[in-house]
Amino acid sequence: MAEVSTPWSGGKPIATYRIDKPLERSVVFSSVHTAAIDELGAIGCVAGVADGAYFVPDDTVARLMANGRIADVGSSMSPMVEKIIDLDADAVLVSAMEGGAPAQLVQSGIPVIYLADYLEETPLARAEWIKFIGLLYGRGEAADSVWNNVRREYTLLRDRVANVGSRPVVLTEKPMSGVWYVPGGHSYMARLIADAGGKYPWDADTSTGSLPLDEGGVIDRASEADVWLIKDARDITASGLLAEVPHAKAFKAYPAATYFCNTVEKPFFNSVAFHPERVLRDYAMIFHPEKFGDAKPQYFEKIK
Repeated sequence: MAEVSTPWSGGKPIATYRIDKPLERSVVFSSVHTAAIDELGAIGCVAGVADGAYFVPDDTVARLMANGRIADVGSSMSPMVEKIIDLDADAVLVSAMEGGAPAQLVQSGIPVIYLADYLEETPLARAEWIKFIGLLYGRGEAADSVWNNVRREYTLLRDRVANVGSRPVVLTEKPMSGVWYVPGGHSYMARLIADAGGKYPWDADTSTGSLPLDEGGVIDRASEADVWLIKDARDITASGLLAEVPHAKAFKAYPAATYFCNTVEKPFFNSVAFHPERVLRDYAMIFHPEKFGDAKPQYFEKIK
């Protein structure tokens, strides 16, 4: 059915596995990927997950954990390998973003499949990984259908704002422990901003990951940004943001054009991976509201 190599060391795979039949009792380390598996109708083939406490109550996985149909195997950074073995797992799906799998898990003989979708440089390239997930679970046709719909909707939205006369400059995130992480200029998040009709202050940068910057450097480059987008695990108010980021007033976008997404309440990260068209719509709606009438963003709202 499929051949996968994982993990890598010095550019070469440590182990190669041949998956000859659809997975039936997998363990999945990331909610981003369980969401895609659920959409493909294969959530019944997930026997265990990592970081079970972080699934929101209305997530399908949370409900299945509550009735004992899915087990929590502990932290994705240090999972309970014996529990994974006891589940008779036929494979473990790991996000490459989370680092390497424990040696004991690799040595157990259970195929460890790394999903490196987050390394893609464009939203559509990342979303296409759902076809690989579909292949693993015997849901190839369903995955192709999802992908084709995503590509069509994304392209329509991108074309809708492609010829706008003015592109607002867009700042993202806020400092954490003195470091302000912004997307690299060649990251898929930077591409989302561009495809939504925005201009990114670090678009000349060539990195695909995050850029760790100090607050002064961000002010120098982006103080005149027209829009400020922040993701956080809670609601954000104008006064709360100012208390946390005393230099917030240095940014033109504060507070009138500052938006936040509460990622605990809104499935932003799951959507941006396999449904980037939904996030693109939010961005385009914020950057060019005149194109969308009275429609409201799904993930972001203005701070108050």
